[in-house]
Amino acid sequence: MLWLAFFASFSVKVPMVPVHIWLPEAHVEVLTAGFVILAGIFLKLGTYGFLRFSVLMFPGVILYFTLFIYTLSVIAIIYTLLTTIR
Repeated sequence: MLWLAFFASFSVKVPMVPVHIWLPEAHVEVLTAGFVILAGIFLKLGTYGFLRFSVLMFPGVILYFTLFIYTLSVIAIIYTLLTTIR
């Protein structure tokens, strides 16, 4: 349960596909300096936190949820592809 809490919080920060709805609106409303901070720091912070905390603190749970993480990643790739083509 603790790993799921870490994963959910970092997936919002990354943002991953089911919880990425806030990102386009944030990029549109922010000024240029804020956009640089948002893209340069905040988005990378979620990935760093996931790798630093979720993977190192819960290595056994990562093996259990590997298929779930891969599935979300493939959905994100396909979603991004279709959005770009559109």
